Amino acid sequence: TRIACALFLGGMIHCDDLDNIAVEVGGKAVVQRGTVLEELLGSLDLDSFQRLDLSQEFANQGVTKDDVDSVRLTNFTVRVDAPAGATLDFLESVSFYAEAEGQPSVLIATIEDVPPGATEIALDVDSDVELKPYVVAPSMTIRGEVEGARPQQDTTVAADVILDVDVSLPGC
Repeated sequence: TRIACALFLGGMIHCDDLDNIAVEVGGKAVVQRGTVLEELLGSLDLDSFQRLDLSQEFANQGVTKDDVDSVRLTNFTVRVDAPAGATLDFLESVSFYAEAEGQPSVLIATIEDVPPGATEIALDVDSDVELKPYVVAPSMTIRGEVEGARPQQDTTVAADVILDVDVSLPGC
């Protein structure tokens, strides 16, 4: 029983898996239809990505921005929400950047060649980028840059981001 108790207590003290939380953020944008010749080159501004403040998400987990040790991007997907049957064929490439006041713009996710017929794409994320300075800032922006041609009809595009947030917990 002593060995079992020691293993149990040792497991409680080991905090590597206990002090990380996944924070999910999503955003949407409508890409206006265009003519066949009209290029889509520029920004993709997703509504809730313009002034991200994760304070409420942290509060829901019982932590504050002061408790944050590190933040890494683990997943970034883009999909078509509407109209039914639409694809991402109008996009050639997509890149997203994190920005915050006093911080340089940093590339966090990209895809160079959007596959034909795709309705959802997983971007290549740079999990080495430390996002703590952006997340603990008063607000953070995730700005998208795209290349391609405008879709033949108004198309609603949605994106989902998952951040791995390492926080300090008392006793860990």
